[in-house]
Amino acid sequence: MTQPRFQVTFRDDHVPAAPAGLYELVLDHTVSGGEVGSDSFPTARQNFEIRAPQFTLDGSFVQAVHPVPGASGAFEYVLPHITLRRLILPWERALVVNSPGLPWMALLVFAEGELPEDTKAQGHVRSRTVKELLGTTERGVLVPDIGLDEVPPELHESDCATIDVPGDVFAAVVPGLSELPHLAHVRKVKDWQAARVRGPAREELEVGDFSVVVANRFPRTAGRYAAHLVSLEGFAPYLSTPPSSDATVRMVSLAAWSFEAVPDARGHFSALVRDLAEDPAGLGLRLNPVSQARLGAERLALGYVPVAYGLVSGECTFAWYRGPFTPSVAQTPPKPGEHYEHADEALVYLTDVGVFDVSYASAFTLGRSLALSDPTLSAALTAFRGRARRIVGRALLRAEEPTRSGRAAEASALLSEHPARDRFHALLADGLGSRLHTAITVTAVADNQTRARLRPRRGGVPRPPGVPALRNSVLDKGVLGQQLAEQVEPLVTAADQVRLLGATPLSHLVPDARMLPPESLRFFHVDPSWCSALLDGVLSAGVSTSVDAALNAVLRERISVDEQRLSGMLMRSTLVRGWPGLIVEPFTAGGELLEIVRRQVIGSDVLLCLFAGVPDEVVFREPHQGIHFGLDEDDRIGLRRLVGEVGAPLGQNFPADGEGFGRFLRPVFANGTPELLDVTALVPAMAEALRVADQLDEGEDLSPAALAVQMVNAPQRISFTPEQ
Repeated sequence: MTQPRFQVTFRDDHVPAAPAGLYELVLDHTVSGGEVGSDSFPTARQNFEIRAPQFTLDGSFVQAVHPVPGASGAFEYVLPHITLRRLILPWERALVVNSPGLPWMALLVFAEGELPEDTKAQGHVRSRTVKELLGTTERGVLVPDIGLDEVPPELHESDCATIDVPGDVFAAVVPGLSELPHLAHVRKVKDWQAARVRGPAREELEVGDFSVVVANRFPRTAGRYAAHLVSLEGFAPYLSTPPSSDATVRMVSLAAWSFEAVPDARGHFSALVRDLAEDPAGLGLRLNPVSQARLGAERLALGYVPVAYGLVSGECTFAWYRGPFTPSVAQTPPKPGEHYEHADEALVYLTDVGVFDVSYASAFTLGRSLALSDPTLSAALTAFRGRARRIVGRALLRAEEPTRSGRAAEASALLSEHPARDRFHALLADGLGSRLHTAITVTAVADNQTRARLRPRRGGVPRPPGVPALRNSVLDKGVLGQQLAEQVEPLVTAADQVRLLGATPLSHLVPDARMLPPESLRFFHVDPSWCSALLDGVLSAGVSTSVDAALNAVLRERISVDEQRLSGMLMRSTLVRGWPGLIVEPFTAGGELLEIVRRQVIGSDVLLCLFAGVPDEVVFREPHQGIHFGLDEDDRIGLRRLVGEVGAPLGQNFPADGEGFGRFLRPVFANGTPELLDVTALVPAMAEALRVADQLDEGEDLSPAALAVQMVNAPQRISFTPEQ
């Protein structure tokens, strides 16, 4: 088994050896013996202070938040959270004496209208000095119970961000003392390959140790929400006994942002994907027959559709058409030659029914139209033909008088722009320089021997090939391909999208809209013969001479239809528009991930993918959004293992089937939407479910880290098995 790319570990907390505050170190000496006076060893005292953030938080301490500031989306299953770079920060100050695992901060989420100074939930705060905050005399306003003498003097005039929370909102939204430990934990990230792992969006997983503070509210009401990381220091009594509803609680906001909750009109990811496969037998790209006529049903099953067809004689009839996407592997059609030269050559007459199959003729005609209409392809084809014609024309003129091309009247030399220079370079590469040097510097005897070797051989100079032979060799596709390689490359790039059907209209790919209805998924094979006919049509544009035909042979060698079998899928669904980062993974039976050679969104809701090969399984994954916490889309939690392979799915849901998660939610106000998590009710109930599943020992409580493991939202993964 291969080691995973990175590992995420949760811990309950990271409590410092001593919380922030003023300390006095006292050193006493105790000496026994009557002769030693007590004044000889006076007591030593040393005052010192452990400081930690209290009224402000440096922005560099915030590693990430979720949802991101300004986000707009469906967050009804998400608990917002903030990730902090300072590992000990949530436990760095003492909220209650001798309660080291109790965090002194909480992430509160407020909806529109809940904060009087931020009715639109924009995340606004009011700036006050620390002295003004702690020394307020406003009636009915509760401030942190922190004496000004407990604060370093240099902080008295420093600014801090504050929010005023009505007493009834405070009582509903702020977690109780018993809930706080489960709303903060430590996250340790170890990456085996690199320093960072970033998904398509949202939070970056950075190697290191971080603290995480999680909110207790699911944003389920349409509208804006403001998230505030607040200090609870000085408010401990009110976490057990809430203030009166007419009071105002003035709190320090250490970090704030806002986002918008929009009800998910798209539907939920897993439900939409499952709906695509309601009819497993309908995953092939074909029309369902409406009658039992054998011939018609057979054609429809192969992916054909009937189309109107006008004969040369003027009569109107129908023909069968099928695009390049077939529900089964297509058979190779008969051809008059290696390639089609005209569209009529690609017509297939079906003698059993007396009509034509116009599939390949349509592909040829489409290719010709694309070559004439696509500016990039047309320009590349015109430039190649013009350049190649000049080179070949010059070579043919040289072939009429072979002596003009030098001693070697070869096709490659004739095609060269500078044949004499190229021949001279070839002689140098063949050792001409060393032979001349030897001929000049050897002794007289050796010189005579060398001269003898340099004398022409008996029989004279070989006769050059005749003009017809030279003309034929110049037009040989192997010779042309070698000499015109540089000129061919731009056209190869331009024609590559044609080969991968990049410019083919959707109406040619899916000739009948009923083959791809709304909320449907279709798998297919790609017919290489159809693609070859399309390419033949492209190359037929501008052909007028035998030279053009020879050049086409060169182009077909370089722009050949891929011999590897291609397959693909078409999806028409809200998923395409709602999840543009949808992850598609085609696998073979052996687990090999196939390459997606083309991925394109057509219109607003159609996704086309072409695979390099035929997959045995296609997996759809919800786009990664980093680590966040909450429920699954069915308002339940998929339990995970706490023993053995920690984090692996347990195969059980919480609450169990038939039970609702609603009993763990409460509204802010009466008759409101239940969206506040009752942690005191959730933790023991989930612990009992995990004990039954042998993931917790009898009497063992659910720790903050274990709760984090259960509440992590993992992207959905659903697989399909296409027809072979």
